[in-house]
Parts: sequence; structure tokens; C-alpha cells
Amino acid sequence: MLFRSIEEHIFEAIVDFNTAPFKAIKDAGCCEVKIKVEQCCRNGAITTVTPDNFYTDAMINICNIALTKNKCNTSPQLSIPPVGYLCCNQPFTFNNGVRETVDGDSLSYELVTPLKGNNTNLTYTGNFTSAIPMTPFCPPNKGILNCRPLPNAKPPRGFYFDKETGDIVFTPTQCDEVGIIVIQVTEWRKDSARNKWIPIGYTRRDMQLIVKTCPDNNPPYFGIINKYSVCEGNKICFFIDAKDDPFLPKQTVPDTVTLTWNFGIPGATFTIVDPKAREKQAQFCWQTKIGDARPNAYSFTATAKDDNCSNPSSANKGYTVTVKPKARTKRQLEILDCGRFRFTSWPVDTVNYNQKNYQYKWTIRDSLNTGTPLYFGLKKQDSIKFKRGGKYIIEHEITNPPYNCPSIYTDTIIIPPQ
Repeated sequence: MLFRSIEEHIFEAIVDFNTAPFKAIKDAGCCEVKIKVEQCCRNGAITTVTPDNFYTDAMINICNIALTKNKCNTSPQLSIPPVGYLCCNQPFTFNNGVRETVDGDSLSYELVTPLKGNNTNLTYTGNFTSAIPMTPFCPPNKGILNCRPLPNAKPPRGFYFDKETGDIVFTPTQCDEVGIIVIQVTEWRKDSARNKWIPIGYTRRDMQLIVKTCPDNNPPYFGIINKYSVCEGNKICFFIDAKDDPFLPKQTVPDTVTLTWNFGIPGATFTIVDPKAREKQAQFCWQTKIGDARPNAYSFTATAKDDNCSNPSSANKGYTVTVKPKARTKRQLEILDCGRFRFTSWPVDTVNYNQKNYQYKWTIRDSLNTGTPLYFGLKKQDSIKFKRGGKYIIEHEITNPPYNCPSIYTDTIIIPPQ
């Protein structure tokens, strides 16, 4: 029996562009610095591109990094091996398990063309492209590549790539196909001077996917929903289900599923609800903090594996949590002469939110804080004249459409006797 194995090599290095010999690059005004790996040769069994040398690179923009508060950068980690064995005519769900937990940079994903040298692309065979690099299930005509992707169909149709999570979903139909898919992960960071998000580098990864005919076994799968949002400072919890359907009528003993994650969001928890259950459910929880809001989502990857004796299968799915900015403000409360009272809301902006879009709500009640309000208004600034002195409760709510993450403040004032 012939066994095939895969070697994985990890190279780590620290490069300081403030010291020789790398300082010369910085002094010359070179911004985009590439670190490349090139070797001979790619697998000769590849069918979707013309095999040639292997080449990949990573880029860091030292000029843009210099514009941010954090002057260093660590490349994202990829926790899922870049080789997959696909079962012909069975759904395939894959995610590279990207983690960016050192610098907290935002990430975006895109599919790109594999390279054989610096700025030199490999040539696709047939009608393959970087967007559709392998043959998906596209009924009714076998061999069609560019049908509309339906990742949640059973089985999935077309070739689906999610730019927010990096998920790849399709049903391979060419049973002897060996394909190359390349994903590029771009890192984004806020410019400390202009308060804008700028690219600071990218990492490329080549994946080799091998389609083969498998025994009777359905792979595990996840639920449809994988994108969530929360207001900064709030806690979010949701459930993740990993299912595995028996291959009927031939499979008589159902598979048991294991469910894990890649710890992609620091401080979050991933708890298996019932470890003894055949199909697993996990609860994800994260208590966010004020200051966690950003345009690009935080992400993590869940992995489900079955225990099929002859052909274990797995699925990886990306999950994102978008942390929305919370409306915050400073209140200015002024007790004036003759029972007059003036109140003003001064929004505190942390994400370049348009000041004109804020919505305000003021409510004034007596010390019992019950019954009909003495005042209700929707202005940023207003005033009221009290007819008698005493203690009053001021409640102010500010919110920020379309994020709709309000803050509510309660203050107590004492109006002198009239």
C-alpha cells in the first residue's frame, strides 16, 4: 500500500528595519518589502494549472506601519493545514483558520492566481480562474464552472468564496482533479494621525486540494448562520452546531463528531454543551470592551471531524463577530438663575462617525422617577424653567444609526428653591 505524507516547514525571523542591513531599505524609501519562498517543483499531478515552480511571498508596508501607533507587525497565523482531500460529489467546506491575536489587525480575504516566480503567474488550464479554480457541482450540465454559488444548498452549488471569513464551499464533481487555490490575507490597521484604516501587508497561502472517490460517508456540516454583531462593551453568546448525517441506507453506525476552534478571538470562550452527544453543539461567548469596535470583523474558525472508520471527514467554517461602535457623550448640565436649567450633549467620536447622524433623547422626572415626565425632548441642546426647587432625575440617551448602539446616562440635579 502506498502512503502519501505532507511536510510542513515553518520559518520564523525577526527583521528590524531600524538596524543594518535592513535600515538601507527604509532609508531608500522602499515601502512594500516582500519576503519570498521559491523552490522546484509543484506536484506534477496538478490538473487545474500547468505545474511549474512553487513560489509564494508575503508583503509588509513599512511606510504604512510607521504611520500607526504599533510600529511592529506579526504575520497572521494559519491553523488549518493547506492540503485537503476532497470526496468526489460530496460537500467540501474549508477555512484556513487565520488568527491575528498579536497585533489585533483587521483582516480581509481574496482569491488570487498562483505564482511560479516573482510577479509571474501560473497558467490555468481550460476555463479555470482564480475565482473558480476547481470544478464545482453546477446542474444540470456537468463541467459547467460559473453557475451562481449556493453554498447552503444540499449539496452546495457553484464555487463559493466568502471574502469576510475566507470560507471555501463547493461540491467537487471531477473525481481525479488536483487543484491549486491561493488565498491572500490582507492586514489593516488604523492610521494614528488621520484615523483611517490602511493596509500594512499581506500573506499568501497556496492550498492543494485533491479530489478522490470515497467510501460511503457524509462529511460533517455546520449551521447556516456564521456572522454576528454586538455593540462594544456588551456581551455576545451564540451556539454553533456540528451535524453529521448517516449515509443511508449503507451506513448502519452513525458517526460521532468532535468540535473544536482555533482560539481566534482572545478572551472569548468556546464550550461544548454536551461532550457525550453524538453531534456536538458549542456555545461561544465574548465580553467585549469599549474600544473593541472596528470596521472589519473579528473572526475564528470552528472544525468538525467525524470518526468514520474507513474515511474520516472534516469541515472547517469561519465565524465573524463585528463589534459596532457605541454612541457615547459628555453631558453639560447648567443650573442657571431663576429656576432655569440648560442641558447639552457633546458626542465622543472614536470611529469617524458623522456628528450629524447622532440621535438624542432627554427625559426629566421628579425625585420619585415615576409617572409622566416633566420634560421629553429630542434636541442636542435645550433648556427648561422649573416652577419649584427640588431634586430631579435627568435621563439622556444617545444613539448612532445605523449601528444603533445607544448609551443611556442618568444624572441627578438639585434646583434651588424659587
